[in-house]
Amino acid sequence: MENWCSNSVRFSGDPGAIHEITWLFRAMSALEKETEQAQRPPFIAGKDGDIQNIDFFDSSIFFETPSVPNIDLLVQIADRYGADFALDYHELGCSVFGEADYVQGTLTDIRLGLEDFEQFSYDLQEQAYMYEGLYYDSDAEILEIMLAIKKEQLDYPSGHRR
Repeated sequence: MENWCSNSVRFSGDPGAIHEITWLFRAMSALEKETEQAQRPPFIAGKDGDIQNIDFFDSSIFFETPSVPNIDLLVQIADRYGADFALDYHELGCSVFGEADYVQGTLTDIRLGLEDFEQFSYDLQEQAYMYEGLYYDSDAEILEIMLAIKKEQLDYPSGHRR
């Protein structure tokens, strides 16, 4: 069985372009419900990049992709409509957790690697996750902390870690 990566994307830019992008995703969502098949915008090059379980909340679009995020698909959509985007994604079964920003044609993808996932563990006796000597109720909280540290290190490469 394939693992599914959960994605949450928020496009930004010209309101008309954002309206067109939202309409595109709503059309794909309707077609997915009708055909029971994953979707891809018709202008996307290649055969990779299917998305499914498309949903909407506020100005975010939620969907799933096989195993990893399909950032290339989102870049093609953003380029077509002259938009930017911010993407959060995770598939913990494959040790995938990160975020990507696409601003004025520049992509920044910050993700945790397997070595990051190996830095914390679950303590059966305490029934909590342990990271750097502290206990946490959720692995998601630890992953958010680790991603924030990684982002800070990229912003300030010679900076000191707390």
